[in-house]
Amino acid sequence: MTLRFILPPVLLAALFTPAQAQTPPPLPQALPALAVTGSTAVTAADVQAQAGSVPQQARTTAGSTVNAATLDRRQAQRLEDVLREIPGVTLGPQRGAGLERSVSLRGIGARGVRVFLDGMEMSDTSQAQSQYKLTELNLRDIESIEVLRGPQTGRYGADTGGGVIVITTRRPTTALSGQAGIEGGSHKTRRGFANAAGVQGPVDWRLSASGADIGGYSDFKGGEKDDPFRQWGLNASLGVQASETLHLQATARYQRKDVFYDASSADRDWNRDETEQAVRLGGTHTALSGALISQFGLADTLTTRQYWGFGTKGDTYDGGKTRLDYTGTYTLSDQVSLGFGADASRERIEQRTPGFAPTAGPLDAHFWKGGAFTTLGVTPVENLNLSATLRGDRHEDFGSEGTWRLGGAYTVAATGTTLRGSYGTSWQTPSLYERFDPCYGRGSLRPESAKGWDVGLDQALFGDRGKSSVSLFRTSTEDEIAFQYSPALTPGCNGGGYVNLNRTTVKGVEWETTLSLTDSLRATASYTWMQADNAITGDRLRDRPLHQAGGSLDWQVRKDLSVGTSLRYRDNTTNSYTGRADEFWTADLRAAWDVTEAVNLHVRIENLFDAQYVEDPGFGTPGRSGFLGATVSF
Repeated sequence: MTLRFILPPVLLAALFTPAQAQTPPPLPQALPALAVTGSTAVTAADVQAQAGSVPQQARTTAGSTVNAATLDRRQAQRLEDVLREIPGVTLGPQRGAGLERSVSLRGIGARGVRVFLDGMEMSDTSQAQSQYKLTELNLRDIESIEVLRGPQTGRYGADTGGGVIVITTRRPTTALSGQAGIEGGSHKTRRGFANAAGVQGPVDWRLSASGADIGGYSDFKGGEKDDPFRQWGLNASLGVQASETLHLQATARYQRKDVFYDASSADRDWNRDETEQAVRLGGTHTALSGALISQFGLADTLTTRQYWGFGTKGDTYDGGKTRLDYTGTYTLSDQVSLGFGADASRERIEQRTPGFAPTAGPLDAHFWKGGAFTTLGVTPVENLNLSATLRGDRHEDFGSEGTWRLGGAYTVAATGTTLRGSYGTSWQTPSLYERFDPCYGRGSLRPESAKGWDVGLDQALFGDRGKSSVSLFRTSTEDEIAFQYSPALTPGCNGGGYVNLNRTTVKGVEWETTLSLTDSLRATASYTWMQADNAITGDRLRDRPLHQAGGSLDWQVRKDLSVGTSLRYRDNTTNSYTGRADEFWTADLRAAWDVTEAVNLHVRIENLFDAQYVEDPGFGTPGRSGFLGATVSF
C-alpha cells in the first residue's frame, strides 16, 4: 500500500480520535442534530416503527443513516451524492447527465442490494439485475436514508447479500406546510420542486412534484454534441387514523424521463424514454397494549422503457412487480422480542425488439415467489443484545431455499463502546432478463448463494457529540451471475451474455466518523478498503475500487450563513469491456444564506479544481460545474 492511500484515513483518524487526558469541549448548539452514523444508527424506536426487525437485531447491524437536515445542508440533488459518502457503498461508473448508476454494498452487485421506499420494494424487473437505479429523486421530499450493510435476510428478503437501502419520505406534523425551490447552472441545468403537506384531524396528506431539464455534456468522452436529460415526477400520500390502533396509508409515485447517450467509441444520437409507476396500500396496527405492532401492504410497480438508436426501432422493455407483505414485532418483555412476517410477489417482463433482435419475436415471461421469516431478539444481561433470524423461500422455477442470520452486540456503558458481529446467508435467483433475453439471456443460469460475516466497533466521541465506527467484513458468493463480454452466447447477437462464475470473494474494512469539532464546525469522514476477486482465477472483479474515501467539513459562520466543502477519492477500477479507469480526487464547495426565515439562497461548485477524471473509459464526466438556487418555505 502506497503512502497516498495510508495518509487520508490515518490523518482523519488522528483528527477525530480524542486523547484520553483531553477535556471534552462543551456541546454544540449552533448546528442541528448530528446525522449519527454507525451500527446503532437504526435505533430501537426506528425498528419498532418499521416492525419486523427486533431492536436487538438493529444493534448488531453495521449501518449508516442520513437525515433530512444533512440532505439540506449538503444541497444534495441526487441520491448518489449521498450514498457515495457512506463506507462500503460503490456506485456504478458515472457517465452522461441523467444516466442511472447501480449501487453495490460491500462488493455485492446490484442483484444483492434491495431498495425500499416507504415500504415499497423499488425494482425494475426488466433490467438485468432488477435493481432500482439511482436517478433524480426529489431529495427535499426525503426524511431519512438508511444503509444496512451485510446480509439482511428476514423482513427484507433472502436476496440481500450486500445489504438494504431504506428510504423514508417526510411526514406532515402541522396543519399546512410546504416548500418550493429552483436551481440553475452549468450544463444548462434547470431544476425545480414543490412540496405541500398537512394534517387535518385523523387525515394526513403530502403532495410533491419535481423536474429537471439539463442540457448535459457529451456522454462520449471528447464528443462535441451534448447529451441532454429531462425528467419530471409526482408523488402523493394519504393517511387516515382509522382508530386508536389502526393507521391506513396510500402512496403513489410517477416519474417520466428522457435520456440521451452515446457509445464508448463514438458520439451517437441514441435516446431512451422511460416511465416509473408505483402504488402501495397498507397500514399499521397495534394490539396487546402496544406490545404487538403489525404492518401490511400491497404494492405494484411498473417500469416502461423505449429505445431509439443502436439498432433499435422503438424497442420496448417493460417490467413490473406485485408484492404482498406482512411484518410484525411482538415485545414479550424488556429482554425478549419476536419478529415475524411473510411476503409473496409476482414479477413480469415484456419485450418487443423489432430492431435489436428482429427474429426473436415478443417476450412475455413471469414468475412468482414467496417467503416467511422469524427473528428472535434477546437481551440476557444488560447491554448484551443477541438476535437470530431464519427465513424460508420458495421460487416457482428454482424450488425452495433457507437462509439465516446471527448477530450479537455488547456495549460498555462507561466508555460508550459497542462491540458487534454478525454472520448471515443469502439466496438470489436470476432475473427474467438474465434468463430470457433473446441475445444475452441464458436459461441454464443457477441461483447465487452467499455467506458473509462482519465484526466491528462503535465508539461514542465526547458523549453524544460524535461517533466513530470500524468494521471488518468478508463475503463469499457461489455461482455469482455476471455479464461475460465475449464470445457471443447467441448467434447473430453482439458479443456477451450472462454466465455463472464459480466463486467470488470480497473482503474489506470500513471506517466512518462524524464529530462536532466546535459549536459551529462539523466534520465527517469515511474510508473503505475492499478486495473483490474471482476466487478461482484470482482476477479482480470489475468496477470495484480497492480504495474509496470521502470527507466533509461544514461551518455555521453565523445563524443565517453556512459554508461547507466535501472531498472524494476513488481508486482505479477495471472493466473487461472498456478498460481501466485511473484513480482521482474531486472537491466540492457550497454556501447557503437564510435571507429571511422563509427564504434561502444557495450556491454550489462541484469538481472545484476541474479534475479530468473518468469512471468508465470512453465515457465523459462533467468538469467544474456551478449552481445557484433559492428555496421558499411556508
